[in-house]
Amino acid sequence: MSLLFIIPLGIFLVTAYLFKQLANEMAYIAAAIALVSLVVTLCLAPWQIQLLLLILVIFSNHRRSSSSSQPVTESSLPDEDNVKLVYRGVNYDLSSAQVDVTEDEVIGKYRGQALRVHHLVKPPATSTLLPLKYRGVSVSDHKSLIPVVKEQKLTHQNSNGIG
Repeated sequence: MSLLFIIPLGIFLVTAYLFKQLANEMAYIAAAIALVSLVVTLCLAPWQIQLLLLILVIFSNHRRSSSSSQPVTESSLPDEDNVKLVYRGVNYDLSSAQVDVTEDEVIGKYRGQALRVHHLVKPPATSTLLPLKYRGVSVSDHKSLIPVVKEQKLTHQNSNGIG
């Protein structure tokens, strides 16, 4: 039994490790070398090891397919009330505005469905005063961001006496 397949197997393991550690183009080169060395390893391996790998692949796929064939029940899915919404580390609640609309005429079709014009019955009340922060500073009104410049009367004075 030839142990020549251990050399490309070692190359595969080293380049797979480097693939995890590197970034950008070097990772692509390491992945390409790893794939080539894996194919060479599988070609040079003795038939006993190839048969063992084939059996492992067949049984792992059989087990995966039997566990995924179970239907998904609603109890296994998370409730909408229990879902935690987080954006960039800030928790928030989903509050969708309830808006009453009326449907008017059909203006066309898109993918077999009728497109209709919607008009608001009553526009939603929105608050114009929102607690805003910009770079950690509270901003209450956009007018406060504009610097106030006092009008100064300019007097023309020549220091050198010319003019």
